[in-house]
Amino acid sequence: MNFYCPSQKIKIMRKRFHMNQMELEDTKMTRAFISMMESGKRKVSRASSKLLAQKFNIKAKELGLELGLDDEYFSRKPYEDAKIYCENELLNENDYEQLEELLNIALEFKLDYTSAKVYIKEGDRYFSEQGYNTAFINYVNALGKLKELKENREQSYVYNKIGLCKINIKEYEESVFYFNQAINYANEENDEISFAEAAYNLALAYSYMENHIKSVEILDKSILSSSIFEKIDFNFKMNIKVLKAKEIYNSGKKEKAVEEYISLIKELQDKNDVILSNVYSLLGDYYFEISNLHESLKYINNAQRLKGKLDKGSLPNTLKTKAKIFFKQGLSDESIMILELAMNISEELNDFNMLIAIYNELIKIYKEIKDADRIIEMSNNLIEILDKNNFEKGKDIALCNLMEVAINQGDSEQTNEILSKLNILLGK
Repeated sequence: MNFYCPSQKIKIMRKRFHMNQMELEDTKMTRAFISMMESGKRKVSRASSKLLAQKFNIKAKELGLELGLDDEYFSRKPYEDAKIYCENELLNENDYEQLEELLNIALEFKLDYTSAKVYIKEGDRYFSEQGYNTAFINYVNALGKLKELKENREQSYVYNKIGLCKINIKEYEESVFYFNQAINYANEENDEISFAEAAYNLALAYSYMENHIKSVEILDKSILSSSIFEKIDFNFKMNIKVLKAKEIYNSGKKEKAVEEYISLIKELQDKNDVILSNVYSLLGDYYFEISNLHESLKYINNAQRLKGKLDKGSLPNTLKTKAKIFFKQGLSDESIMILELAMNISEELNDFNMLIAIYNELIKIYKEIKDADRIIEMSNNLIEILDKNNFEKGKDIALCNLMEVAINQGDSEQTNEILSKLNILLGK
């Protein structure tokens, strides 16, 4: 993409439409003056730019073209055109190649604020595609530009996204710093919604760190007891209430949490089935934990019905609980069938952490029913899937299960072969 100085623009347009300088003359703009602007000896003022734009737009219309030059086109410098181009392009959906082009333009013309916006958009795209490490790099680059410019407005958003990147790569303690920074900048800018989002994510970080009392404290003090709570939308309110109920549950007050879950069902009915399905799942897990399989299955079936339509990404976890219920009821074949379905969905969604969790449940069943052949088959299948997707986590678990089978079968050669693979994997 080329951006031209005012004198070049006049020359290019004259050549394009085969116009001489005389045709551009006006009572307020002589041919000599036009010549001086075209040679770069005189600055193109906004008034002159407007006259030139009108002349070329009229000529284009005579030729059946819509040129659409704005009044300031000929007075703008290359960096100004570059900025306008980048800003307009950023309003569209951009692929990575387009974003790289925009970034190169912004860097070439030292458009630091535009560069920050490109970094943010590229970070958002990587984040949405679960490329959290690359998203993190883009957000940090954006933050650097914003700090240089002392632009505080977007810093809360960027700090918040960096914190979420850290959560998704399981660096929870580091995420706390970024969420606190997001809270500070949101306070400075009186941005109550950004403040609430960062506070919620901070509570989430403490949840992952298993500091459930701290998590509840943040939700209560920063959001639920604040006037901010009334200003946020319904879905966000419900997510906050669900997280608080989960944290109460995880802190040991399970009956109180269940009361909250049941209250949330009433609030969510016919309003948000995705969040409602999650509450059903949580109740299903609770009743499974206390061995009330009838109630557990009732809530898990409700969750499955909604997730199957609206939230396929979290369906495998619900199916995992359903399979555990069936296995406790002595229905091992049905349990295996459900877990295999959950594995297929997880693989389809590239959710390899869930795939491994479901594999572990399957292996428990196969060990219980003493089906060594299926343990071997499922373990080799898992390793193949993980290899194909360059996902290292979980291979060690599968190899350990294969080695256990080999030891139980007295196959020393196979045991040593698997042990060798395991040592290579673990870097020994």
